[in-house]
Amino acid sequence: MAEFNPFDQILVLKTSLNTAEDTDLTVSPMMIDGLYKQDIGTCANYSSQIGASFMMLPIVISLTPSMRLFKASLCVHVAALVVNTVRMTLLVPFFTSPNWANFYTRFASDYSRVTAADFHLSITTEATSLVLHMLIQVSLGIQAWALVKLLPRPWKGGVVVLSCFVSASAIGLRLGLCIIHINAILMLSPAHLIWVAQGSGVVGAISIAYYCALFNIKLLIHLVKNRGILPRRQRLNAMEVLIITNGILMVIPGSWTRATLYSQIFADLILVPT
Repeated sequence: MAEFNPFDQILVLKTSLNTAEDTDLTVSPMMIDGLYKQDIGTCANYSSQIGASFMMLPIVISLTPSMRLFKASLCVHVAALVVNTVRMTLLVPFFTSPNWANFYTRFASDYSRVTAADFHLSITTEATSLVLHMLIQVSLGIQAWALVKLLPRPWKGGVVVLSCFVSASAIGLRLGLCIIHINAILMLSPAHLIWVAQGSGVVGAISIAYYCALFNIKLLIHLVKNRGILPRRQRLNAMEVLIITNGILMVIPGSWTRATLYSQIFADLILVPT
């Protein structure tokens, strides 16, 4: 007789009292543990982003000279920090909701007890994610323009057109994905048109990698001009500082594009100084 292992036992969930229907669900303790460990890790990730965005907001405002408080780049950056704080705050309650995160609801896909308020919260979160995505693309475009305008005229037009195309494509696909997700939430059915989700993820990663490459190319040119050694601090002007900081800091979100942690990518991007 095989040794009994309580961790390998199977739990049977009844979804109907009709014995003629074979609707019983089987789950194991390992499946349950894995699900809730994933939820705990996700909540910790979201909570860290709430804290980082919330703390960065007063730091950015207090350390910015008053004459720069109304610059477009700073306004977009502050708006992105606020939106990300709200977005993460709306995402966390999903995992503590007695309706969405209920054990039976998640394993049996029975959403009969999900209230209208829960639906509204999920829809608001999805819309907030779209707004954040748009703000990030605008912020990257503004930062890139500060560097692109220094390029020779033949290059400037091409880079501007390419940047607009990349950002517009990323925003357009994210808008389509937002509509599909909201429709899936309302209809309580899996999202169709998987290619839109895949395309949005791929194009979003491409846009981040593109701006990462743009900033780092400028940094590389700066290093080559200085024979691989940066000049003394007294010789650095404001534009050189922008090139160096953006080139180095954009390596962080650029490396995250290889993963599926899109919420983490958003936080990395808005925490990069403008």
